[in-house]
Amino acid sequence: MSEAVLVGEKPASSYVLELMERFRKGEKRVLVRALGHNISKAAYVTESVKRLTGGKTRYGRISIYSEEVDREAEEKSVPAIEIEVFFEG
Repeated sequence: MSEAVLVGEKPASSYVLELMERFRKGEKRVLVRALGHNISKAAYVTESVKRLTGGKTRYGRISIYSEEVDREAEEKSVPAIEIEVFFEG
């Protein structure tokens, strides 16, 4: 499996295009990850890809957890999500 798509500050369309390109190149499984306020963007991205593929994607494992990150010289616990997306086209 290739690297996960880490949803961050770019527009959602950038991540949608990245997933679509990976599926076009033959990847059958992509892991989408996001932290903090980008969790809702990750959900939007995966649902947009599902709609654009005509429903030819399905979700595998979805994990919600906390991740420790260094912010301003101190460790903070930040919510995170991983969404496994399979292309069945």
